[in-house]
Amino acid sequence: MGKFKVELDKNTCQEFGACVELCPQFFQFSDVDGKSSIEGAKKIMKENEVVAEKLELDKLECVREAAEACPYNAIHIMNVETGEKLI
Repeated sequence: MGKFKVELDKNTCQEFGACVELCPQFFQFSDVDGKSSIEGAKKIMKENEVVAEKLELDKLECVREAAEACPYNAIHIMNVETGEKLI
């Protein structure tokens, strides 16, 4: 289990692309909806639509910077060990 849980809220994402620019090893634009997507993340579905993506990581690397740069606050990070919401 990773130390951090990263969640991308697909409904909040507005395709701004700061996350893709700052952290391309984790974030890409989806071919399906044009919104950001997390490489290797678990897709959370609701009525045949991806509403969120979740990924656990041991190290945040550039993910925290990408989350902080999102003007729509669509990326959330939680410390799994402490339960603290970082972003």
